[in-house]
Amino acid sequence: MGAEVVEMTTMMHIKARLVPWDDPDFVRAFELAREATEQSDCCPDGPRAAERVQHLLREGGYPRARIEVRQTVEEALEHVSHWSVFRDG
Repeated sequence: MGAEVVEMTTMMHIKARLVPWDDPDFVRAFELAREATEQSDCCPDGPRAAERVQHLLREGGYPRARIEVRQTVEEALEHVSHWSVFRDG
């Protein structure tokens, strides 16, 4: 059986799928990194925001964290993206 996942939508129009979803510390670390990125006005969504969140996760104790971003042209125009967030690379 594959790793369990959960999907969530954040305030900045990001649909995130976390692997594993049942690690509350990892989920909270993602939420904090996402909030910090959102509040920084660095980048609202998409690859630049994912890069920053990934960096914050790695600094925060998840050195193998990896984020993959999927986004159609329409989603890019609407500032929506889909992230797969992996704790263990």
